[in-house]
Amino acid sequence: ADGMLAATPDGVWRASPPAAVRGNPTGAGDSAVAGLLSGIAEGLSWPDRLTRAVALSTATVLAPAAGEFDSTAYADLLTRVGIEQHAA
Repeated sequence: ADGMLAATPDGVWRASPPAAVRGNPTGAGDSAVAGLLSGIAEGLSWPDRLTRAVALSTATVLAPAAGEFDSTAYADLLTRVGIEQHAA
C-alpha cells in the first residue's frame, strides 16, 4: 500500500501510488514482480521499473476479480505513480 523501495548500485528510489486504494490484494505482489521483471527484460531504468511495478500491483487491487488487473487503471497509474530518489 505504501509503494516500493529499491536500493541498487545505481541509486535508491521509492515509488508510491498516487492515493490509497481499496479492493482485493490477491495477486498484487505477483503483479509487482511481473512489473519489475518485464522492466528488467526491456532494459528500463530503476525508476521506470518501479513505476511499472507499483502501477501494475495497484491496478491488480482495483480489478473486480482476484488475480486480474484493471488495464485502464494501469495505463492511468503509469503517469501518476510518484518517484523519489533518496541519498544512498
